[in-house]
Amino acid sequence: MNTALKQLAVGLSGSHFDEMVMRLAMQLAERSHASVDAYLIRPVPDDPQLLLASGFLGETFKTFFQEAEKTIAAFDVTARASFDAVKSKFPDTKARYHNPLKDLAREFTTAVWSADLAIMAHPALVNLHYYKNAVLDTIADSARPVLLLPEEKRLGDFKHVLVLWRADTHHAQALSAALPMLALADQVTIVSRDDEESLHPGGAVAMQYLTAHDINAQTVTVDTDTRLTPKVIEALCDERDISLLVIGGGLQSDLIDSFVTGIGRRASKKPNRALLAIG
Repeated sequence: MNTALKQLAVGLSGSHFDEMVMRLAMQLAERSHASVDAYLIRPVPDDPQLLLASGFLGETFKTFFQEAEKTIAAFDVTARASFDAVKSKFPDTKARYHNPLKDLAREFTTAVWSADLAIMAHPALVNLHYYKNAVLDTIADSARPVLLLPEEKRLGDFKHVLVLWRADTHHAQALSAALPMLALADQVTIVSRDDEESLHPGGAVAMQYLTAHDINAQTVTVDTDTRLTPKVIEALCDERDISLLVIGGGLQSDLIDSFVTGIGRRASKKPNRALLAIG
């Protein structure tokens, strides 16, 4: 199996977080000899027919779209400036910037199909509804791992990665999808619960898989009375100085919901470390 990252898709928000996201993407690209395509995640104006039906007529209707275009243009200026500033420091790495012509948040999701990995700021940082939706769409529909970054002061070097493992098909697929990022780590820790009903208790299967791919891995198994809640997981990460947390299980996973979207499908609190979410 090819464990290399060759193509990265970066979602930019038009905020001051773009420079941090681009810098991390270019560092990964330089390390793995990959190419980078960066896309502006654009605001999505409301449906014109709905606006007309709601009474947005004449000058009000015209003004709304003029202001929407001004907003998109301002985000584009910020995102493009961040892209250019970072790219100039990596002259040997191939990178392109795109401002999609269609006002569709889902367009980034389809662009990710051509990449090995999507990279975005965590939605708790970019507190905009359309951006949060773009993150959720990418996790659910891109069929690729999505690397969500914390604030720069919390961004680690990915030397120690923690993988949450459950004995099911979703997590087996997630383990395979995460392999390119795990191959970059010095140490991978697999955390699971001791399930007596499983044919392979703990993280034995995950450990076997990673060992076969020359990943330096170890297992941590919690007892059956301990639930792997976000609080327990954060404590394990702090204890082991984890800089990247890998969570699979699909968008409906309770842990992805906790670490990405929060209660009521809103973004959770600002993350303490990078998160690799696999839908």
